[in-house]
Amino acid sequence: DLPAFLLMKFGSLNASYFITGIMTFGGLLLGLLSSAFGATFTVADFVHAFSSAPIERLPSSAIHLFPVLFMSLLTSAFGFSVGPEAPMVCAGALIGSSMSRIWYGTSGRHQEILSYAGAAGALTAFMGIPIAGSIFAIEMTRSNVGMNKASETSLSPSVISSIAAIVMIRGILTPGNHVGGHFSYGGHTIGALNGRAMIATAVACGAGGALLGTVFHKTVHKLKKVVWKPTVPTSPDRREKPWVRQIVVKTLVGLVVGIISTRYPQTLFWGEGSLQSAIDGQKTAMAATKHGLIEALTARAVIDPNAPFADGSAALRVGVAKMIAIMLACIGKFPGGIIFPLFFAAAPFAHVFPRVLGGEIVPVAVFCLMAATQASVTRTPLASVLILSLSASSETDLSVMLPASLVSSYLGVFFSRELSTKSYFSYNE
Repeated sequence: DLPAFLLMKFGSLNASYFITGIMTFGGLLLGLLSSAFGATFTVADFVHAFSSAPIERLPSSAIHLFPVLFMSLLTSAFGFSVGPEAPMVCAGALIGSSMSRIWYGTSGRHQEILSYAGAAGALTAFMGIPIAGSIFAIEMTRSNVGMNKASETSLSPSVISSIAAIVMIRGILTPGNHVGGHFSYGGHTIGALNGRAMIATAVACGAGGALLGTVFHKTVHKLKKVVWKPTVPTSPDRREKPWVRQIVVKTLVGLVVGIISTRYPQTLFWGEGSLQSAIDGQKTAMAATKHGLIEALTARAVIDPNAPFADGSAALRVGVAKMIAIMLACIGKFPGGIIFPLFFAAAPFAHVFPRVLGGEIVPVAVFCLMAATQASVTRTPLASVLILSLSASSETDLSVMLPASLVSSYLGVFFSRELSTKSYFSYNE
């Protein structure tokens, strides 16, 4: 890769210059491309369209599909903390909507069914997790717990689409790959969890996830209003050009995120590849994960990403740094999803009080806090638990994890609605 090549070529590599420079350049490039492509279809548009009554028509995939996928690819490649999950939902929905127009004309009902099916199939194909994609797409378009009313007609086609996607991926395209999740929660360390401990953990993590999620979405919305507030021209000749704001904001976000990532390399990338490190408190070195970095790029790290958290303070700082990196990417309108980024950001917070929780409770708290934080932001309590469960390794004792995580996930949504009447997405119910 590029860092290894430069290290071999020059004998040394300055982490500050390299990481900050690469991310600043990435922000500049994405700002230029955003200006060139104009407004692209986002998951927020998907939620707004399908929470409306009647539903709004989706734009043409011929215009928006390539920009959505290409911009998402670059965002992930440059290391920003948003992932390809949301663009997959958008791409699938756009394709489904276009197929609906070809086959059924302007029928809103058929557009709704095929858009949900397309979103479910694309998300399933990307994550390799059946059914969860169907539930996620339909839950996400309702502001409260439960599924959108469209589930009456769209759930079955979405499930069929999800199953078809997993058959295609697992059975035809990659039949030799092992089936099953790979995130380990240290199943051998989880003791017998009694009812009192389970409920206490679930309630505490539900409240904690709601607090994290509420702070996240309120901060993003407030700063977005400031950063993207239209300027009032003093004269017609001094009217601001829209492309200037795109380039300036994204370049500055790249610069700031690059500075943070130099000190906290854990914040680089969208999180799925290095999530195991966050789950087990960095007992799995970041270097051993898919998003591992060469030693030269972690030389200036405040918290060594290749050593277990020394104490609760170290875990707290990593969690806060990751949360800030995600916020900045969202404020800068970088295209991408927040499923795995929020999982990664939430996990370290469960390691802040290991002595209070007890070693056998920490894995359960990690699982519950990730589910509750995600659900409080995206309003997907059941899908969040399904994603975590289906991505867990075979050694994870789901009979212990599931009851607590389901309670905490739904409580995360309920508590977040008490903390704030607003949410991350804009619903049109």
